[in-house]
Amino acid sequence: MNVLPGVHIVGSGSLGLSITHRDDSHVYLVASEDDAVLIDAGCGGDTDGIVARIRGTGIDPAAVSRILLTHAHPDHAAGANDLARALHAEVFADPEVADILRRADADAAGLTTARAAGLYPPPVELRPTSVTDLADRTTLDVGRIRIQAVATPGHAMGHLCFLAELDGCTALFSGDLVFARGRVAVLGTPDTHVALLADSVRRVRGLAPDALLPGHGTVVLRHAIEHLDVAIECFDHGALPPPLLP
Repeated sequence: MNVLPGVHIVGSGSLGLSITHRDDSHVYLVASEDDAVLIDAGCGGDTDGIVARIRGTGIDPAAVSRILLTHAHPDHAAGANDLARALHAEVFADPEVADILRRADADAAGLTTARAAGLYPPPVELRPTSVTDLADRTTLDVGRIRIQAVATPGHAMGHLCFLAELDGCTALFSGDLVFARGRVAVLGTPDTHVALLADSVRRVRGLAPDALLPGHGTVVLRHAIEHLDVAIECFDHGALPPPLLP
């Protein structure tokens, strides 16, 4: 599914388009000239389906050089190892997330807690993954597209958003930081921190994105700031923004 020039959704589960495994986050393909990257990797339950959907965009999967992870939660990162192997791609993440994935630490990634709550079937597993550290404000060039990593803790430790300068549009890939209509996902886990979440939403608002491309749900192709302001107004009044899941 093409959402913006050079941007396609090639994976998405039951909280989105239901085109790959039910537990997948949105997996975005960003491509320009002869290079491409993925933003997030899904849960690993349908690697072949993601690769097939990359091919279906008309882009050779061999062009995917890097996989950029927003955070370590299984729906975004458990598929990184298999997908990197299938594409011969390098995985990048915040240093905290990189450490979790190198050790395949199911506790730190939230998989143990989620599974105890009845989420994620047994085939979803973390596997030790080779990951390159990606620091805040690092920029990566993908053909003519420049992508900047933005540290945005709050939903999870080591959470990154990615700001991409597209043709006439600034797009924020927000992972699970903030969603359309200013919704958020506050979890009952030790690495969720509401004050940091609020600060991070304010930080990305200051980047003035045109489009908001979150890890689940509806994509926002124009006027993204209006959606961010909904969340910020709630925080400013000492309230939580509405949840992603009612």
